[in-house]
Amino acid sequence: MRILSIDTSFSFFNLSVVEEGKVRLLYYLDSNKKTLQNLPTVLSELCIRPEEFDAFAVSVGVGYLTSVRIGLTFMKTTAYLLQKPIVPYENLDLLARFTPTPYPRIPYLRISTNVFYRICTGEDLLSEVKIYRGEDLKGTGISLSTFSDRLGEEVYLHPFFPFSAYGGVYAHNFLREQPEGVDVFSVEPVYLKPPA
Repeated sequence: MRILSIDTSFSFFNLSVVEEGKVRLLYYLDSNKKTLQNLPTVLSELCIRPEEFDAFAVSVGVGYLTSVRIGLTFMKTTAYLLQKPIVPYENLDLLARFTPTPYPRIPYLRISTNVFYRICTGEDLLSEVKIYRGEDLKGTGISLSTFSDRLGEEVYLHPFFPFSAYGGVYAHNFLREQPEGVDVFSVEPVYLKPPA
C-alpha cells in the first residue's frame, strides 16, 4: 500500500510517501509562501501524482486553522474524487504515540499565543485537547525545540518531528484494520476555541 501524507499545520509544510509502512520520501519546506502556493508547486516539482496512491493521510491539527483547512480540503477532495481511503491524524496524538518516554506523557505545541496539550496516561489513553492556563502538570512534556515553553516535570524536545511521516505510518497501521479508512465528510480540523 502506498500512502501520501500531508501536514500543513504550521508555517512549515511537510509531506511523506509511505509504502508498506516504511517512509520512502520525507519532504520539508519552510518558506514565506502560503500553503496554497506551496502545495501544487511541491507536488509538481516532486512528480507526485495523487492518483498513483492507494490512500491518503492528513493532519487535522492542532495548528494554524487556515493552513490546516487548506491541506484538509485538498486531501479530502482528492480522496473523494479518486474514491480512495483517507485517514486523519492529530499531531499531539503522534507526539505522544511515537515518543518513547515514561507515562504520563504531555504532548504540547504552541500555536500563536496559546499552548495546546493533551495528557497521555497509557497507550491510546489521551485526554481531550486543552489550552494551557498555568496549571501544574505531572509527567513528561513532549514538544519541539523551537518552542520556549516547558510543560511537565521532565521535558523531551524533538529538534524536528516529521508529522507527515509519522502520520503516514499511523495511517498504514489504521488501514490494516480498517481498509476503507474514515468517512471523508467526517474529517474536520481540531477546533479548540469557539468561533469569534
